[in-house]
Amino acid sequence: MLPTKQVLVSQVFQSRLAQALGVTRVARVTGLDRTGVEVACAVRPGGHVLQVCNGKGLTYEGAALGALFETAELWAAEHVSPGRLVWGSRAELDGRNAGAWSAEALGSAGRMVDSRLWGDSVRCAWRQATELHSGRAVWVPAQGVHCPPGGSVALGPVCVAWTSNGSGAHPDAQRALLHALLEASERDQLARALPGGWTEEAVRRRMLGPSAIARGAPRTAALARTLRERGFGVYLFDATPTSRTPGAAGLPVAAAVLVDEEEGPVPLTAGYACALGRDEALLRALLEAAQSRLTDIHGAREDVAATDRDAARGFARVCASVRSKRRIEGMPDFSADTSAPARGVKRVLRQLQRAGFTQVAAVTLDSPVPGLHVRRVVVPGMRISELL
Repeated sequence: MLPTKQVLVSQVFQSRLAQALGVTRVARVTGLDRTGVEVACAVRPGGHVLQVCNGKGLTYEGAALGALFETAELWAAEHVSPGRLVWGSRAELDGRNAGAWSAEALGSAGRMVDSRLWGDSVRCAWRQATELHSGRAVWVPAQGVHCPPGGSVALGPVCVAWTSNGSGAHPDAQRALLHALLEASERDQLARALPGGWTEEAVRRRMLGPSAIARGAPRTAALARTLRERGFGVYLFDATPTSRTPGAAGLPVAAAVLVDEEEGPVPLTAGYACALGRDEALLRALLEAAQSRLTDIHGAREDVAATDRDAARGFARVCASVRSKRRIEGMPDFSADTSAPARGVKRVLRQLQRAGFTQVAAVTLDSPVPGLHVRRVVVPGMRISELL
């Protein structure tokens, strides 16, 4: 069968984007494992933050685009035109027509690591952003948005641990923003739902049984069935904070644990996701767990630590011992808001505001190519879970 016009356009776009990013190869690494989940890795030898970015999906095209979009998010964080920056102290910028946010309020964009380097009189670089609830312009410290290589653009005294959390890239600007908002929400909500990480109590309380998945998440159930046939234990969890949890946004948050029942070199991996629909959140979490296996197997990511096999086996035994009675109907679902990305953005902002996140800023980052939009969100008060 000949490729469709849409696929040809996508291939041209991928090639143009890869060249602009400095990606020398997009490798299909799916065959290194037996999950069957498509995983691609984009290799960027000149990358500052990372040299390899992974993408996953039900198709190779989707996985390859995901790897390139993640690479674009990092490229945009590394590159900033000096003309985009304004230098001054917070006290000086507050006198302009936009408020200036403290580095202590970066929240989803990074935590303070040295308060001695911050103060209202400290001069540093700032980026202009849009506060999404009000539409007003605000200033945010550039060190919470950018991570330029040494010898390029200076940002001033750096007191914040930079993170890529809350970034999104897509040809559709609203989809890029939605991705960024959901990623920031995922890391925050996980920190609230599992503040101490995984415990036996959390496993028993949050695990969803196969019958619940089949009833409320058919796409996830289909992939889970395939993975079980290939020799994996599949465990899925509702990781949404309870309504009584301070800061609970009421968005569906999912976790997935994939156990190699053949006891291969990667005994256990986990994945997490926040989405508008519960089936989508569970499916993305399961795809990420499969991607994590290949990240470990292909060995090209320099930020991946070795698995503690004894701890992994212990966790797998706990998962296998649980007979879950948790109902999937208790998991939030806003699938109706997936019809248009702008509608999804409004839904997420509404949920965040109800949870007490009254300020949400979005920064438009430079793109490596025309036709690709890169967004970064900054949400004061958000936490960043260390679960990966």
